[in-house]
Amino acid sequence: MNINQIKRVVPHSLRPYLGAVRRWVRSMPPRPRLQKQRLLSDPALTETERALLSKVSGKIYFNDTMYDGDGAHYFKVGLSAISCIDSGLAQSKLTNVRTILDLPCGSGRVLRFLAQRFPEAEITACEIQTGPVQFCVRTFGAQPAFSSVNLDEVDLAKKFDLIWCGSLATHLNERDIVALLRLFVRHLAPAGLVVFTTHGDFAAQRVSRREFDYSIPEEQIERLVRDYAQDGYGFADYAGERNWGVSLTSPEWIRLLVRELGSLREVYFKERGWDNHQDVFGFVLE
Repeated sequence: MNINQIKRVVPHSLRPYLGAVRRWVRSMPPRPRLQKQRLLSDPALTETERALLSKVSGKIYFNDTMYDGDGAHYFKVGLSAISCIDSGLAQSKLTNVRTILDLPCGSGRVLRFLAQRFPEAEITACEIQTGPVQFCVRTFGAQPAFSSVNLDEVDLAKKFDLIWCGSLATHLNERDIVALLRLFVRHLAPAGLVVFTTHGDFAAQRVSRREFDYSIPEEQIERLVRDYAQDGYGFADYAGERNWGVSLTSPEWIRLLVRELGSLREVYFKERGWDNHQDVFGFVLE
């Protein structure tokens, strides 16, 4: 029986719970662990990637929305993040990473790799939701921290040598992207490195061609693509949301914001660097 057949026999009042139950069943330990073992035999992995993956936990949080049942892709995304971070570190000349911030940490898709790549570092898992943070604390030994819808209100009372920020700017409007950059400046240690991701030309082309709509309402797509083509920036809210959706930002637009802000110097950029999808920037605090 597939999910649509199940929906037909489940009362409407219980249907909202179907997704959570489905995610819980998919995340049961044997499945992701087996998928990880299969990935370890993939000849496309480098020996360095294989050695890192072999140490990484296969535990998946029951409500991890990033795990859709495809464990190979889930773990490859983590490996891709580490590759970007290592490239940024090489360009920044930063050799001693003692403190790391993962914002937003989600349910540890990347944090599990950070914990093994930097075993001596103190890693802070930061999210708005409590459950994922607590999972990262229990499972990966992270320190807990909590974010806010208003990023200017976030004060973690510490500085970090490395900040990883995967797929947050991709959901923010211009005002909140600026607030995110200010958060980086507040929380980077001197000469510290932030590596963060954005939606650039590739995402814009996918939306324009209707190859993937990123859950954007159809009536907003034309404006989003037009704004990006004209200004290097476009934003559309998710249905029923306000100031939370999908942003398209060209590299030049991001660089202009950073120049206006000051304090950050670009050391790394790779188009479609993360998971062959999102653009990746690396900036150090001057």
